[in-house]
Amino acid sequence: MLGDPRKALVAFSIPIAVALFVQQSNTLVDSFWVTSLGGDAMAAIGLLNPIYAVLVGAGNGLGIGAAAAIARKIGAGNREEASRTASQSITLVLIVSAVTTPFLLIMGEPLLRLIGAGATIDTSMQYAFPLFISTVLVIMSGVMSGILRGEGAIRRSMYIQIMAAAVNLILDPIFIYNLGWGIAGAAWVTSMSMAVSVIMGLYWCMSGKGAYLRLKLRDMRFCASRMRDILSVGGPQSLEFAAMNVFNVGYNLCVIKVGSTDIMGLYTVSWRILYMLMIPAQAMGGAIVSACSAEFGMKRYDMIRNAYAYALKTSVSMLAVLALITGVAAGYISLVFTSGPDMQYLHDDMTLMLRILVILIPFFGPVYVGSALLQALNRSKVALASSVIRNTVLTILFFSAAYVIGTVPSLWWAMVVGEIFGGALMGYWAYVILKDSAKKDGRSALI
Repeated sequence: MLGDPRKALVAFSIPIAVALFVQQSNTLVDSFWVTSLGGDAMAAIGLLNPIYAVLVGAGNGLGIGAAAAIARKIGAGNREEASRTASQSITLVLIVSAVTTPFLLIMGEPLLRLIGAGATIDTSMQYAFPLFISTVLVIMSGVMSGILRGEGAIRRSMYIQIMAAAVNLILDPIFIYNLGWGIAGAAWVTSMSMAVSVIMGLYWCMSGKGAYLRLKLRDMRFCASRMRDILSVGGPQSLEFAAMNVFNVGYNLCVIKVGSTDIMGLYTVSWRILYMLMIPAQAMGGAIVSACSAEFGMKRYDMIRNAYAYALKTSVSMLAVLALITGVAAGYISLVFTSGPDMQYLHDDMTLMLRILVILIPFFGPVYVGSALLQALNRSKVALASSVIRNTVLTILFFSAAYVIGTVPSLWWAMVVGEIFGGALMGYWAYVILKDSAKKDGRSALI
């Protein structure tokens, strides 16, 4: 983490990319197996997705906060304080989960009705309940990955995600079909896979075997200063993820209004495919947080600048190639998710959706890499503001398409325009903040 930034990005991004690929494959595996259960089951996954994504986002956001805080301590040469910060992140997860779990168990059904469950409420609750019970595992999984990335143990962060995916891949068909648990089986398997990743991460960090940091129970006593250090990045980042998914509820309602619950289910599946395409940018973003946070601790803005330029160029190029390939193969991809008897009529709709939406993929390069840079520079509030502005513009465009034009393809074109704007905005802020940070530190000549 303290050497050549390009080498650090490559070394970090490859294991992160593998872990993300495995993680995103999990969601597609769930969608694949649930397709045969019919449209209601697909719609239930789509309806719950914003709530579940908020939980995952909370874990990933706090994990990014932990990774940034830990890496800054390592960059400053303070190993013991880095270990204490890692321990405090576990305490933070327990506090957040203690509030979130009972809220979801009490308010889960009203929330699902509010976001459009309607006739699918029973199916939706079957899928929701196991995930609500497992809130602490969902959040802890993201934080454990963050702790490992923060100390530079990227491969171990990858291993816990691979093991979780293996559990999901093997048990999904067994619980859904062999045991006859249906859509609830998919949710319970997801919870079990999260439990496996958490147990592995805790074992490595608490046993001290091959780990740079060491989690200790005595360091888990509440410490306000270390909490603030984690939340200075993790708080805004978690809010950014939450804000995105609150907006997604509105998008889902627009899709249901113009199309149907079946179209909304395919919309969710299509985005899961798109998230797979974004993995290079997400991986570069994860690498930027660890590497540039350490460089920020050393006040090496020349290294930060080089790392950011390399990550941005690489991620945009790779995303453009993947988008082109997906657009060409959209018809074949759609066959996989519309093979069920009730879903075959939606094949052409999903194909068109994919071919339009892949246009926006390259513009997620500056979104992920720019946001990661701002987190590394301890300017997460700017990333949060940029995300809120981007989603506000997108919401205006989306609702205009739904209520003025009123066609399903118009929704996809509105999303393309909104995300292009969002990519340009985040890229602009990343450039301005990096230049400003170096100038304040007396190193403006480096930018």
